[in-house]
Amino acid sequence: MVRLKEGPQEDDMDHITMTKAVRLEELGGDVKLLPRVGVTGSRLMVFSQAEAPVLTEISLVDGSIQRRLLEDPGVEIHFVQALAPNRRLLVSAFSEGGEKNAFVYDGSGKRLFSFRAGDAVEEVQVMDDTIWIGYMEDGILKEDSFSKHGALALDPEGNILFSYRETAGRQGLPGVRDCYGLNATEDGEVWLYYSIDHLMARITRGRVKQFWKGGPVLSWHSPLVQARGFALWNRQLLFATPARELYWASLRHGILERVKPVDVEGREIAFSRYWTRDFRLFLLEGSDVYLYDMKQHGMKM
Repeated sequence: MVRLKEGPQEDDMDHITMTKAVRLEELGGDVKLLPRVGVTGSRLMVFSQAEAPVLTEISLVDGSIQRRLLEDPGVEIHFVQALAPNRRLLVSAFSEGGEKNAFVYDGSGKRLFSFRAGDAVEEVQVMDDTIWIGYMEDGILKEDSFSKHGALALDPEGNILFSYRETAGRQGLPGVRDCYGLNATEDGEVWLYYSIDHLMARITRGRVKQFWKGGPVLSWHSPLVQARGFALWNRQLLFATPARELYWASLRHGILERVKPVDVEGREIAFSRYWTRDFRLFLLEGSDVYLYDMKQHGMKM
């Protein structure tokens, strides 16, 4: 049986307690170009183009901060990730005219090379030097040579290693019309949340190993419609939505529950932006970044 818990009153809503991970002034205030944030391993990466292209890396272990100036990529950047050995990947979401929109840098900030990664990019995550990319509807429907696949895995030079469109076709599964969220986990699995009809797929070793649809979690009636990010642990997911709401979902039990993020003193966190990666959720309030670790906190449902 699947069920959606009755909508709780604000005072009765279950909460998740988040810890303050770091404070970064460049993430607060009004800027012309929004700083882009990526999570790789134990590092939070922030790329800013407001005045000059600067990459800031913050250790989530000891809080140490490193900043470096990068050669200007010449386009607005939307995603930042790490590549081995000591290289960095910047990606622009758009490549309507076929121009290169992925840029690889060395540890000194020098641009080494670039390649095309497709148009209408929704998400980019790197795991074990494999670049996973999910695409938005605009790129998929116009049959862009990369984006039409819905989700891809590329090697560090931009060569296609995996196509979700081709794999889903061979396995008799629906293709991606719009990739809402993507999560590349530390154990080598990749999870996709996508439309048509709000589906969840677990990919491992080049195949879709599990597939979910329907119920309160995955349907057009779900409040997760167009949720653009999720953390996951042991078949449970923590979603953030464009309405700045958080939902905890259990694929195993078919339960969806809204939760309230609070700090260690019980104060609700009024977040403006959010990021997810593997089992971690990050919320931004002002210049403060808060962290919730699903693996550390264990099971909820």
